[in-house]
Amino acid sequence: MNEAAQPQDEISLRDLYLVLKRNARMILAVTLGAALVTFAISMILPKTYRSQANLSLSVTSQQQLSGQILANLPSLSGLAGSFQDRLETRELAQSLGVANPASRYQAKFDDKTGIWRLSAKGSSPEEARRATEKLLATARDFLESKLAQTVNSNLAALLAQARIDAESAQIGLQEIKKALANTPPTVGADAAVASALESQGVNPLVARATSPAYASLKLQEANLRSQLAQAQARIETYSRLARNPQEIRTLVGQALQIQPLVAPSEPLRPVSPRPLLYAAIAAVLGLILSVFWAFLAEALAPRRPEPEAASPHTILPAKETVH
Repeated sequence: MNEAAQPQDEISLRDLYLVLKRNARMILAVTLGAALVTFAISMILPKTYRSQANLSLSVTSQQQLSGQILANLPSLSGLAGSFQDRLETRELAQSLGVANPASRYQAKFDDKTGIWRLSAKGSSPEEARRATEKLLATARDFLESKLAQTVNSNLAALLAQARIDAESAQIGLQEIKKALANTPPTVGADAAVASALESQGVNPLVARATSPAYASLKLQEANLRSQLAQAQARIETYSRLARNPQEIRTLVGQALQIQPLVAPSEPLRPVSPRPLLYAAIAAVLGLILSVFWAFLAEALAPRRPEPEAASPHTILPAKETVH
């Protein structure tokens, strides 16, 4: 008896087909209804446009002084990559004038191509373009401010080194003056001594002087005075730059090259909503849910009692004959 009842509990492809056939109208109605409702709602939702700008970053410096000031600058790729993290900060929110900049603005740097992509959303193509231009100006100001901080640190180091050089030259000049006071300017020329000094690499003007020691001290004094003048000139230049932040920003702005590969422009189509895509997704989800509900309802429905089949060994009662 158990072996005969077991095949009745198995589900065949025909059973599945019959379930889908009985619920075909419901499945079709739910699928089309979900698609149509989603499409209608998507058509009345406010549209959002996105404008994008692609940039290439580089720093150029050809002058020796500028090269020293612009040395050890942070990586532009690192600064560009960290700008995206700053979209979550209150400082950048105030600069852009929005409560949540990350929901409207994006800034991504591609290490492989070296392209910095800035994009912004807007309720109209013109608003999206203006927002992207504002983001671009804010990003440029961010890069310049970070580079200016490094330049200020470089200026402080160069100014300290120039002061050390000036102080060292002054100390050397004082020692040279003391030595000159104790060295006679004329002791008489000696050809043999001059030849010996020249053979040792001494300057011929010093070796053939009437007093080589005195001439050597005067030459050292001239070199120290030149070093002192150069150090004082550097001190004056670096001090003037350190007192003028606007000049530093100008120098950084000239060195920082931001080349727009794709300028901010007005987009043709909105990025959201997308009625056809949303309707297709809703149709697929409606189809899945309706099929699942059809099988679930079939499984939970009470089964009808099936008539028992007569056994071949069963003896039927004899019919009574009527006389």
